[in-house]
Amino acid sequence: MRQKLARLFTLLGLAFALISFSAISCEMVMGYRTSARLPFIEEQPSKQGLYFSLYQKALQNIGCTLTVRRAPKKRILKLIAAGEVDFYPGLGFSKEREQYLHYIESGIMSNVVAISHKDTPDINSLSDMTGKILLTAIGSNNLNIQGYNIYLRQAHDLSVATAIELLVDKRVDFYFYNEANIRYHLKKNPNENIKIHPCCFTPRPLYLGFSKKSIHVQAVSNPNYSETLPVSASNSRQRLASTSKAFAFQQALKDLKDRGFINKLEQTYFN
Repeated sequence: MRQKLARLFTLLGLAFALISFSAISCEMVMGYRTSARLPFIEEQPSKQGLYFSLYQKALQNIGCTLTVRRAPKKRILKLIAAGEVDFYPGLGFSKEREQYLHYIESGIMSNVVAISHKDTPDINSLSDMTGKILLTAIGSNNLNIQGYNIYLRQAHDLSVATAIELLVDKRVDFYFYNEANIRYHLKKNPNENIKIHPCCFTPRPLYLGFSKKSIHVQAVSNPNYSETLPVSASNSRQRLASTSKAFAFQQALKDLKDRGFINKLEQTYFN
């Protein structure tokens, strides 16, 4: 009898230990496409870059660890929608994505510009691109170009180097990319025959997309949601519950921005 009781207490102790470990352990999985986006992230299998340094620091500050999973972007987005990957580090807003994502400000600003062959006339608006071919990555946000009669050519896991090659060879006309990343690439490759057009978007916060099905998410109604405004990254029907790890992650990123950590990180990587 005593042996049975001892065995029972041992089993109960192990069960409580496992429950306690589960309660305190926290791993978040960041998904990203296979190609590089320097200096944010290197080409697979590497995970190094500004994204990893930033998100690892934010997660460490809330007692979590960061794992990186690389796959074609379309595949990663499906895994995020299913809750098998927690977040994508930088995503533009779309109504389709909003169905399975919470948007969290990363603390980084994004300024999307158009790039083309160096001989292309200046463009100042999307209407100047009518009848032209815009290169995009499969799974990317097409940035509301509908209605401008712009043709799309899509490619898997497109790198900026490949995009520039297609532009220089005049197989496509334009490509949208973050200005800071373009200028970083040109700094490392000064002889590229491309042109930057300050078109056709205004600088805005870079958001990460966090899976609504993640185990780290609990959501509540957003009291600040306005039915008179379009649904957007900053005007959603739900927000993260303050008891969730995803909310703690959001607050950790805000704290890093407020303390100047992100600004210093950008200076380190972009210089």
